[in-house]
Amino acid sequence: MHASPITGFFRMLLLVCLPIGAILGPAALRGQNPVMHVGSAAQFEALAGEPITDKYGQVSSLKLLMVLKDSSIHFIPSADFQYHFDYCRAKLGYWKEHAVFNVHNYSQDRNRDFCLANLNHYHSNDLWTLELSSADDFPAQLIAPFVRTVQRAFFMPDSLQLLLNTLSLDQKVHGLPKLPCRIVDVNTIYAGQSMQALNKSVAYGYIREYAPEEVALRPPGIHDIVVLTGDLLEIPPVAGLLTTNFQTPLSHLVLLCKNRGTPFVADRKLLSDPRVRSMEGRLVRFEVFQDSFTVRPAHLEEANAHWEKMRPVPISLRCVVEDTGLLQMKDLSWKDVDRVGGKAANFAELQKLAKASKGQWKVPEGGFAIPFHHYRSHMQASGANNLVECLLNNPANTDAEMLRECLTEIQDRIRGHAVDSNLLKMIDVEVSANSPSKRMRFRSSTNAEDIEGFNGAGLYESRTGTVGEGRSVEKAIQKVWASLWCFEAFQERAFFGINQRQIAMGLLVHRSFPEEMANGVAITSNLYRPGYYGFVINAQAGETSVVSPPPGVTCEQLICYQDSELEFFRQKRIIEYIARSSLNEGAPVLSEQQVLDLTSALAKVKYHYYWKSRKKQSELPYSDFALDVEFKFDSPDGQLYLKQVRPFKQ
Repeated sequence: MHASPITGFFRMLLLVCLPIGAILGPAALRGQNPVMHVGSAAQFEALAGEPITDKYGQVSSLKLLMVLKDSSIHFIPSADFQYHFDYCRAKLGYWKEHAVFNVHNYSQDRNRDFCLANLNHYHSNDLWTLELSSADDFPAQLIAPFVRTVQRAFFMPDSLQLLLNTLSLDQKVHGLPKLPCRIVDVNTIYAGQSMQALNKSVAYGYIREYAPEEVALRPPGIHDIVVLTGDLLEIPPVAGLLTTNFQTPLSHLVLLCKNRGTPFVADRKLLSDPRVRSMEGRLVRFEVFQDSFTVRPAHLEEANAHWEKMRPVPISLRCVVEDTGLLQMKDLSWKDVDRVGGKAANFAELQKLAKASKGQWKVPEGGFAIPFHHYRSHMQASGANNLVECLLNNPANTDAEMLRECLTEIQDRIRGHAVDSNLLKMIDVEVSANSPSKRMRFRSSTNAEDIEGFNGAGLYESRTGTVGEGRSVEKAIQKVWASLWCFEAFQERAFFGINQRQIAMGLLVHRSFPEEMANGVAITSNLYRPGYYGFVINAQAGETSVVSPPPGVTCEQLICYQDSELEFFRQKRIIEYIARSSLNEGAPVLSEQQVLDLTSALAKVKYHYYWKSRKKQSELPYSDFALDVEFKFDSPDGQLYLKQVRPFKQ
């Protein structure tokens, strides 16, 4: 595998609630009296600390345990003990190895030594919750006695609620005749949050308030910190972003901000926040943390120093135009970005892996690539290439209004010129021979997209065309090619120092999906706990987009730990929910088996890319190596498809 036995052993110690960390000296700690009752909110806050994951913000967390042999409750001071095991070893004389502790005390065995949990206070909606580890196969018959014992030791027993964060716990609780406390689901926690840290970073800039419709009319600059008063799917490069509306964590807007290093926060109380309202038009320092953000006046000297430090390193592109026909996926790999673009090159790599899976998962059928040659020929024949040169040679091309006009003219020229008839004939023959459907998806695949250091999320268009239906295919190709020169894409490339003369548009073509059971995006690392196993999955029912959702729509958000090489985790089939879809009436979008099948496929893709595509295998730990993978489950049989993979910048 990818880790030595020693590395795997220490990773086991660090996972979820199970690690030991640095063991505190037992002699120094045994003299302290155990805390067996929390009598006030002040005492709770004095004992509590930050939770071990960043799933939610504005929460205080206090570990606790019940010793089963005497039903005593122990509250664990966060400043002194990082993990439950530390306390048991230092204060309760637990002598067995931590691996034994993990297996025994997170099992279904009712004769375990301890019942372990966290008591969390969510400040934004004043919720007090008792939370079991997602790795805990907690015996159903112990749930009610455990809750009652905790209530007796807590100053607000009637306010304590049990959080249902896994399907397993949900099933156990609903199978009980009666529970001594109320239950709460993850959507209540998620909906009750008043702040969402979408990218934790720092920026200097001028506070500017924008309504969504104003962004296109008077585009903000790279030194503006935008206060957005509504929903928007994309924004030009800016210094920082604040919004009143919560975001899907893996949406295009969030991914763009991560790729740029732009601090991004959503705060429902933003428009009444005096820190922001009083700073309109002023130069400030803006920083986003997990539970808060800061805004303070700044001096131009420190801002200039920061801007210079954060200037992106220019990205150099290669463009090969010798391929004059259509290219088959079997003849391409992830290395062929300079021939067909990042999306098609990575699709070719996915297809090889899918073939090896023997049907466990697939890529969309009928796939082939249209290389850069055809785009470059079209640009030359249409005269659009001359317009691009005029734009790039114009010293006034930084003026937003002039830039929009020039780019619109370039796009019109691309869309208005006929596509080479020989190319259209080749596509007709290829689709007729190798695709199960004549309704095809034509997807952007540039050399400035899905590459290391520049993901280009949401910048370019994809279109559907049907072979044999008039100009359907030709129009689809024209629109995708033209999208290379949209205003947002041009600005994004300029921000990253990309030479606009080096860009080219290939196309990835495969059969379309008229009906989807579910779709989504997955990240092959644990975004909420760096250095740990776990894949983050965002899914939505049907065809409703995860990356560009309608306003107010929440997708299903979860973490699956099935990628772990440790049997302790693999046997448990752990799926931890962060939020449920607002479109599926509270039911899971993906079944447990679908999540496990998806995670299995993702693990194979991650392993392959980590060992095949890294120049230096030691530059990033395997656990933190992140890919952004788009997937779907097709109707009517629920077949899993992986349709896109690209590097993900955390």
